[in-house]
Amino acid sequence: MTQTRGNRAALVSIVLILVGIPTSILGYQYWLRPALAEHRVIDIATRVPENGGFSPDLVRAEVGETITLRFAVDDVAHGIAIGPGLDIDLGQIDPGHVGEITLTLDTPGIYTYYCNTWCSPSHWRMRGILEVVDPNASGSADAPSDPIIEALIAASVDIDAEPQLSEGILPDRSHGEQSFETVEVPPNLLDPTWRLSHTPAEGLVALRAKNPGSGDDVLTDVTAYLWSEPTPTIEIKELFAKNCAACHGERGAGDGPAATSTIETPVAFADVAWFRRGDIWYAKIRRGGMGTDMPNFGTLFTVEEARLLVDYLWYLSFK
Repeated sequence: MTQTRGNRAALVSIVLILVGIPTSILGYQYWLRPALAEHRVIDIATRVPENGGFSPDLVRAEVGETITLRFAVDDVAHGIAIGPGLDIDLGQIDPGHVGEITLTLDTPGIYTYYCNTWCSPSHWRMRGILEVVDPNASGSADAPSDPIIEALIAASVDIDAEPQLSEGILPDRSHGEQSFETVEVPPNLLDPTWRLSHTPAEGLVALRAKNPGSGDDVLTDVTAYLWSEPTPTIEIKELFAKNCAACHGERGAGDGPAATSTIETPVAFADVAWFRRGDIWYAKIRRGGMGTDMPNFGTLFTVEEARLLVDYLWYLSFK
C-alpha cells in the first residue's frame, strides 16, 4: 500500500512538472512579459494562409510609439520581413520559435509584414498591415503617386499584354563590355530613364543606324551590356532570391519550385528580354499581374528597390 501511494505521488509530481513548466513558460511569454513591458507588446500568431495566416493581420500604432511585434510560428518555417523601406528582415523562424522586433516609427504610413519563405501554395496571401497614424493630423494621407505607372496608363500601355519572344537571340553581356569602346553609342542609350521606357530591340536598331559597319554579333552584345548595367548588389540579389525565385527561378529561367503550381507559367526573362520594356517590368513588380499569381510588391518594396530589381532582371536576361 505504501509503495502504491509512493508511485501515485511520483506520478502526480511528474504530471505537475510536465504540465507546470510549459504552462509557466506560456504564461510568462503571453501574459506576464507583456504586462511588465514598458511599451506595448503585440503577439502575432504565424501560420500558413490556409490556416489563418497572420493573426492579427492588422496592427495600429501612433507616430513615435514604441511597440514590440512577436511572431510566434507553430506550423512550418516562415521568413518574416517588414517593408517598404524599413530594412527589417527577421530571417527564418522555425516552428515552435518566436521572432521579435522592437521599433519606433516616426513617419505615418502603411507598412506590411509578410512572409518571404515559400511556405504553402497560398504563400503570397501571407501579409499583414502595420498602420502608423499621427493622432494630431486630420484625415488620412493620400497614397503617393507613381510617375512611371501613370505614364504607362497615359500612353494606354497594356502591361498584361502577352510579350513577344526573343527568337533565339542570346547576346553576351561580358563581350559587350569589351566591345563598348569600339562602337558609337547614341546619347539616349546611355540614359537609364530612356532605357527604362524602351526595349533592347529598339536600342539595337539605334546602334545599327550609328554603326553600319559593325556586325550584329557585336551590337547585340553591346546592347546587352547597356541594358544590364549596373551590376546588382548583394542586397538586391537576396531580395530577388527571397521574394521572386520561388516562381521565376534563381536565374530567372521560370523554373522555380513553385512554377508548376501557378495559374500561368512564370516568365523566363531571357525569352522576352528583347521585346519587353523595363517600365512594364517595374509596373508588374509594383502592381502585380492581372490574371496570374503574380502578387503586388508595391506594398513591400520601395520605388528604388523595384527599379533595381528591374536592372537585375536585365542582368539575368543577358547572362
